[in-house]
Amino acid sequence: MRNLDLQEMKNRTSYTVKPGDTLQKIAKTYLGNANRWQELTRNTGESFTEKEARRLQVGQIIYLPSQKISNRGLELIVAHEGIILNLYNCPANHATIGVGHLVHYGPIEGSESEEFKRGITKERAMELLRSDVATAEDTVNRLVKVPLNQNQFDALVSFVFNIGETQFTSSTLSRKLNQGDYNSVPSELSRWVNGGGRKLPGLVNRRRDEGNLFVKICNNL
Repeated sequence: MRNLDLQEMKNRTSYTVKPGDTLQKIAKTYLGNANRWQELTRNTGESFTEKEARRLQVGQIIYLPSQKISNRGLELIVAHEGIILNLYNCPANHATIGVGHLVHYGPIEGSESEEFKRGITKERAMELLRSDVATAEDTVNRLVKVPLNQNQFDALVSFVFNIGETQFTSSTLSRKLNQGDYNSVPSELSRWVNGGGRKLPGLVNRRRDEGNLFVKICNNL
């Protein structure tokens, strides 16, 4: 593997090796697949050789790669955002399709692409969603300074996709999490359930599901 540049390293989260750790075990926990251990790097951005991978030292600092939302995480978003395979005007009266994908500002007026006019498949809607969540992925990768397993990452991307980077940045949730207080996340999520000055059942359910996913044991995905 090539060495990473400084910008790439900035988007990586550090991890402190604990007794019994191997690169394969760390990769399985945080990347969902033990075979991805070669994506872990030293602080120089260099990858580990197989010999070095067998000689980890307790307290050694390694770096995890930037993460991507899994299909499970995307399905969580779909479950709460809904999916419509034909053009529609969203509540703000903008042309939309799929899982809240903005086609253009303003209502449907005939200038939309033939693809969207015909309607799209669920597979295409998921492609659009994966592109749309990239900003939320980047936010979690940049702003969360503690290691996250795939379920934790997915839950936070769903949350950020819903509330936006600005609110996440200033949230008590992000502050507590970056202090290593993982246990506070479900209860902090449950505070973000209001809209228009009242509690919304849809947000209550979404935060519950995000919290449950965050604490769920992460099996190999």
